[in-house]
Amino acid sequence: MWWPGVCARAEAPAGAALLATLLLGGCQEPTPVLERIIPVFGTIVQVEVAGADPAAADAALDGIEALYRRIDVDWRSFGPGELGRANARLAAGEPVLLSAGLAHLVARSLEVRELSGGLFDPRVGPLIRLWRFDDLAHATPAAPPDEAAIDAARAALQAAVLHLDGRQLSTAAPVTLELAGIAKGSALAAGAAMLRAAGIHSALIVAGGDVLALGSRGPRPWRIGVRDPLGPGVLGRIDLLDGEAAVSSGNYERQFSAGGRRYHHIIDPRTGHPARGAAGTTVIGRDPELANAAATTLLVGGPAAFTGLARQLGIDCALLVTEDGQRLTTPCMARRLRP
Repeated sequence: MWWPGVCARAEAPAGAALLATLLLGGCQEPTPVLERIIPVFGTIVQVEVAGADPAAADAALDGIEALYRRIDVDWRSFGPGELGRANARLAAGEPVLLSAGLAHLVARSLEVRELSGGLFDPRVGPLIRLWRFDDLAHATPAAPPDEAAIDAARAALQAAVLHLDGRQLSTAAPVTLELAGIAKGSALAAGAAMLRAAGIHSALIVAGGDVLALGSRGPRPWRIGVRDPLGPGVLGRIDLLDGEAAVSSGNYERQFSAGGRRYHHIIDPRTGHPARGAAGTTVIGRDPELANAAATTLLVGGPAAFTGLARQLGIDCALLVTEDGQRLTTPCMARRLRP
């Protein structure tokens, strides 16, 4: 569908951490935009291509949609896709030969695990399943799991030493991989590469609350609003530069309440429980995979670790909102997050 240039765009779905583009500051000359909506990854992916040949843009969007639908199956931790099949073998303690794409994703996950001191851990799959956050179609959990079961899952996680040799992945003990904390960033990078290969240099990919920009929206940068994780409003706006991604993580996406307490889906591998202290994070960077993993890691690390952990991960632009509403920002983010 073609949309005319406008002064403001509609908001993304309520569950998104980042709102869709906001073209503020006065009207501008219309720039033709071709838009594709793709329901994948348990959310809605919206791809906007500006000022391109319609046939070339439509063909590129077809390719992106086919890729996203495939990896939506192949990168799920459980089920008939490649990662689900690999996890079935890893859970039995058997080695597995991964595809090049999945091997790359596992390698990046292990790299971030080292950088984060284990706060980001792709081996957290058994804990995710124990808390019943493993299936987007699953009923909302009614209660937290038994503490003894959590302790057993944590002990099993620590025993599962992973070894990746090229595409061959092996483990010292049964393990289940969970790559959701980095996979959407990888999908953003892959989509951007497909657009550039098609000669498209002005586009925006919005995957739920995660965004990647190519070029600009006519004479102005692509502009996004950052959601307030504690309420319905926005914290501010950010102008994204060519090739930049803005990725968020929050405790509001999947959750349940029991015994007067709220539990969310981002599990701290150190405790086996949902992370505490941070309500949401946003990271800006040119490496979408690292930005995705860093947003999750900063939320797990919490306010006390924010500054040191961002430096440790090599992240310049980051924001953390605490559960009581305080905002922690790196100097770069303080400059770029505008009211």
